[in-house]
Amino acid sequence: MDENVPIHEEVTTFIENVHWKKKNLVLGMTYESPKQLKQMLSNYVVAKGYQLCYKKNDSRRLLVKCCSGQCKFRLWASWMSEEISFQIKSLIDEHNCARSFKMGSIVNYAWIGSHFTTQFLQTQTMSVRILKEEMKQKFGIDVSMGQCRRAKKYAMELIEGTLVEHYAKLWSYGEEIRRSNPGSTVKMDVNNMPDGKTYFSKFYICFEGLKQGWKGSCRRVINLDGCFLKGLCSGELICVVGRDANNHIFLIAWAVVCVENKENWK
Repeated sequence: MDENVPIHEEVTTFIENVHWKKKNLVLGMTYESPKQLKQMLSNYVVAKGYQLCYKKNDSRRLLVKCCSGQCKFRLWASWMSEEISFQIKSLIDEHNCARSFKMGSIVNYAWIGSHFTTQFLQTQTMSVRILKEEMKQKFGIDVSMGQCRRAKKYAMELIEGTLVEHYAKLWSYGEEIRRSNPGSTVKMDVNNMPDGKTYFSKFYICFEGLKQGWKGSCRRVINLDGCFLKGLCSGELICVVGRDANNHIFLIAWAVVCVENKENWK
């Protein structure tokens, strides 16, 4: 993942890559892996309303037919060693069955979770019952409560895993600030646990330009304030601000801490 891209943009990009509107199957289309083709098939069944079944399903071949047994629909795809891709070799895209509101194993919890990651990122209290209703209203399909529970767990693990990777890049972020903004102050504190794991504690930033700007053109007044961080990662954002010649707020420094207390302000 790109260090310069915020987490919410990366999650949104991931969701857009498997968006259900990308639903058309094309003969000869190639994919990076069988997993990518299965995502496409999930989009297809949700958009079209047909219940498909995997007749052959492994790392080198995929045979898909309509579960009703009355349709001519048939998709055959296999691995192409020379091109290093997974290709649709034959396709009969014809149906004469009615729309189904139960998609079976093709629309699984991972597909559901990937489409609702943004909602879970913004509202962690979203219940599985609400998720079930959202699936019915947004996509017109019925899913079980068990699928919704697994989907929520999958989405939360996806978000938490992304957060862990981003927190691990804070050291590099601090070094880049020091390199590109000489004179800037960047400090990070961590908690070392007995099991050997390291957890984020606090992070402080003060750019050299802001230091000099406050010293050279601002009133000799400093204000302190903080606000709670909402989301999976709790804590507080505390800021030191001044007032410039136009009586506007001038940011001097800020820090992300676990709690607002005298020690963290120091």
